[in-house]
Amino acid sequence: MNIKENEDNSTEEVIRPGDMLRQAREKLGYSQKDIASRLRLKLSVINNIEDNIFEESQVATFTRGYVSSYAKYVGLNEKEILAKLDLLGHAQPKEQEMQSFSRRTKREAHDSRIMGITWGVAAIIIGLTAAWWWQSEQLESGTDLSTVFSELSQPLDESIANSDLSDPTITGVSASDINAAAEGTVVTASEPETVLSATNDSDLISAVDDEVSISNPSTVINAGSDNDSFVAEQASDVISESAESTDDGAIVSDLKLSFAGDCWIDVRDANGKRLDTGIKKTGDVLNLNGAAPFKVVLGAPGVVEMTYKGEPVDLSVYPAGKVARFKLPL
Repeated sequence: MNIKENEDNSTEEVIRPGDMLRQAREKLGYSQKDIASRLRLKLSVINNIEDNIFEESQVATFTRGYVSSYAKYVGLNEKEILAKLDLLGHAQPKEQEMQSFSRRTKREAHDSRIMGITWGVAAIIIGLTAAWWWQSEQLESGTDLSTVFSELSQPLDESIANSDLSDPTITGVSASDINAAAEGTVVTASEPETVLSATNDSDLISAVDDEVSISNPSTVINAGSDNDSFVAEQASDVISESAESTDDGAIVSDLKLSFAGDCWIDVRDANGKRLDTGIKKTGDVLNLNGAAPFKVVLGAPGVVEMTYKGEPVDLSVYPAGKVARFKLPL
């Protein structure tokens, strides 16, 4: 009995997966090339499987897959073939790699969160730095602008002062002075008339008869009256001209500027004549006249109220804190 059992065991041990696959293939009449073409494997792989040659360097998962596909194609039981393959030392490996892969995924997710926070902090720092730099540039530009204005205003003020002293139109002569002078002229002109009216006929006749004192008194009287009338006409012309100029100035100025704060200005007329320039203080009021159009530069338009020919000029369109340049009329 023992001899028969040993023979049966040796017979079972001889039948290996490759032998079973070869026998099934031959039974179906397929060649190794047919199997290789069907399974899309190399012919050497099919040959090694049938010879039970399984390379240790090859991954066991691939080997089991090839054997399973081969068994399906030739109609054998996959589980039975794989069980025999396990007996040869090609058991299915334990799944341990997925655990390490999940740890790597968690680590990558953690790293990505850290990178996101880092980029967010960097963006905030860059934004704060840009804002600080922009404010510094604005302050520096404002300081430079005020310095330029002060430097420009000094020589301009001196030139205006010199021109004011030399300008005969700005000598402090007012309309009242002109009126007083005109009235004085009229009074002096009226004195001879009083004298002439007070002279009686007898005096005039005696003056005519007296050839020693006055050779031709009528001529003298006529000449005196002509001179007096000429002086009166000149005085009346001066009075009318001064009244007209006074009335024109009292009605409307070409430009009127009122200041609610310090502001540098420069105003020129159409001929390029500078009407006024420099830094104006709070409460200052300017009345300017000249040939239109006017070129106006305001350092701080937000503190200025302006009228042109009695009509208000809208300065709200110009940003506060920035220099406004425009012409009037618009």
